Amino acid sequence: MISLRSLTAGYGKLEILQALTLEFAARQFSALLGPNGSGKSTLLKAIMGSNRIFGGSITLDGRELVGLPTEAIARQGIAYVPQSRNIFDALSVGENLQLGAGRLAREERSAALDEIHSAFPILARRLGQAAGSLSGGERQMLAIAIAWLARPRVMLLDEPSAGLAPAVAGEVFQALQALRQAGITLVVVEQNARRALEYCDYAFVLREGQLAFAGSAADCLNDEDTVRGYLGFG
Repeated sequence: MISLRSLTAGYGKLEILQALTLEFAARQFSALLGPNGSGKSTLLKAIMGSNRIFGGSITLDGRELVGLPTEAIARQGIAYVPQSRNIFDALSVGENLQLGAGRLAREERSAALDEIHSAFPILARRLGQAAGSLSGGERQMLAIAIAWLARPRVMLLDEPSAGLAPAVAGEVFQALQALRQAGITLVVVEQNARRALEYCDYAFVLREGQLAFAGSAADCLNDEDTVRGYLGFG
């Protein structure tokens, strides 16, 4: 669904991704793994048009994204959930969700919010609470719910389980599974490689801006060199 061809991207004069070529399959859960500084977050930002592209191509269903402003890329059906600053702290949970649903027609908005309340019952119980007072896991679920309300075809998430207790991280990944089952293509940057490989379909491991491994989650777990060399367990 998303294809990168010989993509070189970074910040200012610094090239982080080095002629990277890979593809994210439609309606699948793909995990981007690798050491800190390997270019994982840079890749997501490159797709969203928020950093510098030195060369190469990024296409969504064959349509070129390089050169488009971020808002135009979002209108193509791509939602991005950054690691931080992904909700409005001063607003209530309900107000955050209402903003997320703001572009939907009135009839669709009501149904979409009901769907969110069903999928995230903890948020339904916190509608009047200030979003800034939520726990880390609740914040991530709210950010995911807001992105879901945009009705995306693709969702990019940067470290959704960062700083969360294992049980809470598991709840976040269960929520991501619900998105995958709804037909949304997921691309998730995750530092907890073991957790990501329990849930994802495909794994891409980056090292110094280049592709070190691409394959199924099972193949990644069975690749001893990749597990020990780049993922930090095994």
